Amino acid sequence: MGKTKIFISSVSEDGLKPLRRTAFRELESLGHEPLMWEENLGPWPSYLNPVEKCLEAVEESDLYVLFIGTKAGTYDPVSGITVTHSELISALDKGIAALVWADVQVKARFFASVAYRLDAYIDRSVEETGQYPDNGRLLDFLRTCEEADAHVDPYVWLLLYDLRQRGIYVEDLAAAVPIDWKSYFSDLLRRGLLLLPLEPSIMDNSLRLEQAGQSFDLMTALLPQVRLEPPGSWADWLATVSQRLQGRQVKHAYGSWSRETVGHYEACNGASLYRHEGGELRFVACCGQTSAVRAFALDDQSSYVALTYGMGSRAEGVYYKEARQKFFYCVRSGPYVATFHFPAGPSWSNLRYMRYKDSVNNAIIGPNTQMIRLVSLFLGGMRQ
Repeated sequence: MGKTKIFISSVSEDGLKPLRRTAFRELESLGHEPLMWEENLGPWPSYLNPVEKCLEAVEESDLYVLFIGTKAGTYDPVSGITVTHSELISALDKGIAALVWADVQVKARFFASVAYRLDAYIDRSVEETGQYPDNGRLLDFLRTCEEADAHVDPYVWLLLYDLRQRGIYVEDLAAAVPIDWKSYFSDLLRRGLLLLPLEPSIMDNSLRLEQAGQSFDLMTALLPQVRLEPPGSWADWLATVSQRLQGRQVKHAYGSWSRETVGHYEACNGASLYRHEGGELRFVACCGQTSAVRAFALDDQSSYVALTYGMGSRAEGVYYKEARQKFFYCVRSGPYVATFHFPAGPSWSNLRYMRYKDSVNNAIIGPNTQMIRLVSLFLGGMRQ
């Protein structure tokens, strides 16, 4: 029977070293395969990146165990997170179960006051600047926050805040109270038997994919050379396009270290089309679950259609409206602006969208680049 690989993570902190060693020995005695830097992982040769090797070990594990004390560890200003936080994110994004313990006094102070001070600061920053504050600004705030004890590294509060936002339960870590590993693994085994993974079957079809790419390149080269008659039904034309725009997960990258799933959007369920006529953008047609606005002024800053039109003759943009819980993908080609509506997953809010705006844009625009390119070419080739 294969052993369970358990990655034990924490910063190099004197108070946590005995706990890590004890956990390693007890898990090993229970027949599992614990992985820990000072025992059986590092150090690696100098030409290998230790962070990348740690993340590889995390992703190959079956369980991730994290101990949080008062130190944060190595902070990377490019990604905006610490190495330990990056390990946690990688584990969660791979669907690896995580067990987290935090110093009982640090945890109590966080949930009693620091968490609410962070909530208030983030809300105020978004209201004043229209942007979600990055980790650098949050750390600056925590260094001046009276409730954030000075002997605790500011990033520890950010790590706990992220765990709170994700809904991950944090156990109390007290020096005099041993961890009952047998109880934890009995519960994990029970849950694992209920959620046995299924092995997907993947077929390689590279030849047909290559042929499809060649056909697409030919079509995009020919379309600008012809002029097309408008369709008999613009609504049917929009439906034909929107039915092919599927939902996907939204991935957020932290530097070059790791990526995680931060939400999703559903398949396109509506679309609309506007055309520039007489100094305004006039409604042409719509389909699906959407309502028609007869016209927009070109300078209407509240209109996604007008904003996209003002970006240039070949423009596109993604917008989010919390009241309708939808993403709007707007595309301009010549005098036309088409909008495609994607229901947002339940985790999205204005605050979350501001935080992960670039990742949302990449998730919606990236997978649909070729299809929308065809749409733009068709619209641009229509006779007026």
